[in-house]
Amino acid sequence: MRGSRWGATVRRALVGAVALAAAAAGAVPAVAASVTEPIAEPVPNADIATTVQSAPTPLVQARGSMTAVVTVENDGITPLDGATVVLRVTKRPLESRTALAAFLDGGGATMVDAGTAKVGSTVTVPATDGGEPSQVRRLVAGASTTVSVTAPPKSLPFESGTWGVHGVQLALRTADGRSTLMTGAVTWVDASMPTLRLSAVATASGLGARARAVAAATDIAGVTLAVDPTTVSDIGTGTLDLSDRSVVRLPAGDPDLVSLAHSGETSLLDYALARSSGAAVSALHDVPWLAIAADPDRPTGRLAAAEAAGAMLVTGGVDAAPSDDVTRAATVAGTRKGDLALLTPDATLSGMVGNTAVSDGAVGAAIAMGALTASGATSPVLVWTGDDWSPSDSSDATALSALMQAPFVETVDLTRLAADAAGTPVSLPHEHGVAEDLDPSTITGLSERLARLQELSTVAQEPSSILTPGGRSLLSPLARSLRGQSTARELRTVEATASVDATLGALHVAAGSDVNFIADKGSLPVAVVNDLDVDATVQVDMTSFSPNLQVREAPTVTVKAHSTKTVPIEVSAVSSANVQATTVLRNPDGIAIASPVSMSVRVRADWGTAITAVFTGGLVLLLIMGVIRTIRRGRKETRTGPRTPTPTQPPAAEKDE
Repeated sequence: MRGSRWGATVRRALVGAVALAAAAAGAVPAVAASVTEPIAEPVPNADIATTVQSAPTPLVQARGSMTAVVTVENDGITPLDGATVVLRVTKRPLESRTALAAFLDGGGATMVDAGTAKVGSTVTVPATDGGEPSQVRRLVAGASTTVSVTAPPKSLPFESGTWGVHGVQLALRTADGRSTLMTGAVTWVDASMPTLRLSAVATASGLGARARAVAAATDIAGVTLAVDPTTVSDIGTGTLDLSDRSVVRLPAGDPDLVSLAHSGETSLLDYALARSSGAAVSALHDVPWLAIAADPDRPTGRLAAAEAAGAMLVTGGVDAAPSDDVTRAATVAGTRKGDLALLTPDATLSGMVGNTAVSDGAVGAAIAMGALTASGATSPVLVWTGDDWSPSDSSDATALSALMQAPFVETVDLTRLAADAAGTPVSLPHEHGVAEDLDPSTITGLSERLARLQELSTVAQEPSSILTPGGRSLLSPLARSLRGQSTARELRTVEATASVDATLGALHVAAGSDVNFIADKGSLPVAVVNDLDVDATVQVDMTSFSPNLQVREAPTVTVKAHSTKTVPIEVSAVSSANVQATTVLRNPDGIAIASPVSMSVRVRADWGTAITAVFTGGLVLLLIMGVIRTIRRGRKETRTGPRTPTPTQPPAAEKDE
C-alpha cells in the first residue's frame, strides 16, 4: 500500500469530520484520532492509496453510532480483491493521559472490530479448476471508491451510565495483511463530565507572515493572542482586526529577558516596550505586556515586575513527556519589585493543540486529552500553541477550536487568569542559565549604540526614520528564539553592529587640513557630509584651543540627504599664532552626534595689518607724488609767460646784394 497521503488530504478530512459532527446531536464539530502517523504495519499492496475523508466524531453520545469515510484508490495494474475497511475500538477505556498518549504513539491495546465495509463491487470470477464460479468484491486496476464504515451502538464496547475515552483505529484489511490508516480517540459521554476551566494563549512574533497566520488561525473564543505590535504595523493593520478579541502585547522583537536581566542593562527592554506601546495598532495601546521566559530566575522576575509586566509565561516545560499530573496554570512569584503572576502551560494538553504534524485525528485526540485532563484538574489549566506553531490556515487550529468549544470546557480569559493568581508566593531560584545568555559585554555594546542612535535620530524631521530600522537591528541578536544559539547570535550581532555603525558614521565633518587665516575677522570653511537617507539639521560647533583665535558663532544648518555642504564659521584673530581647532556636529539638544575633527589654523593677524598699512602708505605716497607733479607743472607755465619769436636771418646770397 502506497502511504495514506496525509499532507495532501488532511484538510478534507477535517472538513468532512466537521460536517459529520455537526449532524450529530450534541456533538462538537470535528474529526477524531491521533496527532501521530499511522502505526507502522506490513503494507498489503504498494499500489493502493487511501484517504481518510472523515474520521469518527470525537464525542459519542448515548445510543450513538460511529461512522468514518475512506477513499481507496487502486493505482496498480492488478485488481484488489476482498479488501475491507475496518473500524476498531479499544475494548476498555483509556484511564489516564499517559495511557492515551501511549496508544496514540502506537502502543498496544485490546481492540474489537466495531464496524466493517467491503471495498469495490461484486464480480463473478470463473473457477480455475473448472468448478463453480465465485463472487468477490473487487476494485479493478485504475479505479477508486469511497466507502462508509459504521459501528452501530450495539457493537461499541461502551459502558452505559458512564463517560470515558476509547482509542480508535481505521484499517484496511486484505488477503495480504492489514495496514492502519488512522489511530485516534473518541470520548464516550453517557454521564455528567467534570468541567475543565481552560485558558489558551498563542504567541505571534517573528516574521510577519507567521504572525499573520497565527493571528488569523486563533481568532477563537477563549484564546488570547500575544502579539508583537511592531510586526502587526509592518504587515499592515488593515490585514488583522484585533478590536474584538483578547490580546496582550509582546515587547518589540520579543527579546530574551533572561539575558537582559543577567546583564543588568535595561535600556534595550525599555526601548522594546516603548516601541510596542507606541506602534500604530490602537487595539494594543492600553493592554498589558506579557513577559516570556523558559525558566525564569530571581533577576528575571525582578526585571519583569519592575517593568510592570502583566504576567510571565513560563515555557520551559512544554517539551516534557506526557504526564498524568496536571500543571496548575497560575501562581505568584514574590520579587523585591513586587508580585508577579506566573502562567505555566500544561505540556501534555498543549502538545495536542500545538502539534505541527496535524493529522486526520487531531481534534479527537485533543478533546479526549481534555476530558482526561478535566478529571484530574483542580484549578484552571493553560494551553499554549508554542513558538514553532505556524498554521497554514485556520484548519490547522481546528483541534484548538474544538477543544475550546467542547461542552465540558469553561473558558477563562488570560488576563483574568493572571489577575486571579493567588496563593502563597513561590520563590524563584537564584540566577541560573547564564551559559545560554548573550554575552553581557555584547549587550552593553548594543545598548551604547542604541543611545547614540537615539541622539542621532533627533537631527531628522522624523526621528523614527533613523531610529526604527536601527533599533530593530540592535534588538535582533536578542531575540528569545535564539536563546542558546551562540553561532546564530554572533552572526546577527556582527550584522547589527556593522549596519548601525554605518548609520552612526553617516553624518560627519570632512577631514580637515591646514588653513591660513590672514585677517582680523572672517570665516573658516567646514564641509559637513550627510550620507543618511534623510535631511539632517545640525549645529556646527568649532572650538579653538588658543585665545589667539576666537569663534564668534556655531551656525545651525540643514544638509540634504546624500550631499555635502560647506559651512562658513565666523572667527576673529587676536594675534598671530598657530592654533589647533576641532569641529563637532551637535543635535538640537546640543549633544555631539559625530566624532570631532581637528584642523590646524595659521593665524597671521599682524601680517594683515602690516600689509594693509603698506598698501595704504603706498596709495598715499602715489597721491602725494601726483599732486606735487601737478603743482610743479602749473608754476612753470605762470613764471615764464609768452616768448617773442627771433627774426629769421636772410639767406647768404641775399646779404651780398
